[in-house]
Amino acid sequence: MEKKKLIPLLCLLLISAPVNTFADSRLTNIQTKNHYIQPFINRTGYKYKAENGIIWKRLWSYTYNRWEDSEWTPL
Repeated sequence: MEKKKLIPLLCLLLISAPVNTFADSRLTNIQTKNHYIQPFINRTGYKYKAENGIIWKRLWSYTYNRWEDSEWTPL
């Protein structure tokens, strides 16, 4: 009884193995053709503050959570 179940399972595995390898090679070709697509872009925006009647701005990176400008600059 066990041999009857084992033989079709082995045949199924042998047939499906080459199909998976061909699918992987096609995916690699697609990735190399679209090399100009980037996964995400650095999103930035200015943060503002008012100090002693002067408005200051500084560039902030929302992607990396860090300051892109080295210091605050007046408007």
